[in-house]
Amino acid sequence: MELSRPAAKLDLALLDAEVKDVDRTNALTVFTNAGIPPEVTFRLTSLWETTRIVGGKTVQIGKIIILQIIKFIRENPHLTIGIALGAAIGALTSLIPFIGPLLTPLVTVIGLVIGGVGGRRMDRGEEIGTGIIGLTQEIIDIAKKFFELFAAIFNALRADFQAN
Repeated sequence: MELSRPAAKLDLALLDAEVKDVDRTNALTVFTNAGIPPEVTFRLTSLWETTRIVGGKTVQIGKIIILQIIKFIRENPHLTIGIALGAAIGALTSLIPFIGPLLTPLVTVIGLVIGGVGGRRMDRGEEIGTGIIGLTQEIIDIAKKFFELFAAIFNALRADFQAN
């Protein structure tokens, strides 16, 4: 997906207008109900007040990101559950005496990937398949789906972003 600068500015303005009335408590509730771990929810909601100046206007970029994550969670409920399950498995691994702290990073990554891919396939109504190629394709598909619009907007407006 590639956007022209005017189209990207329009999309960003529409997203900014959409988040004006979004309530922080509702965002926390969505993340909690989706099974997102509290520490991840805290980090996500810490973005809430983040703004950037784009084309001379202040844009609530943090709220836009959070709203897009909420939309993604609502569109892909099994994916979210799969990722949360993978994170939980990683957290449980850390409780194993002696080797738990060594295994946790590996088990967490594997759990997140397998849980995310399995959930994504369930969201599409497919049976969970096998093979590293299918797994890799799913990881790419998940990342592209989630970041496609943001990447297009930010690439088109790269020169317009100014740090606050």
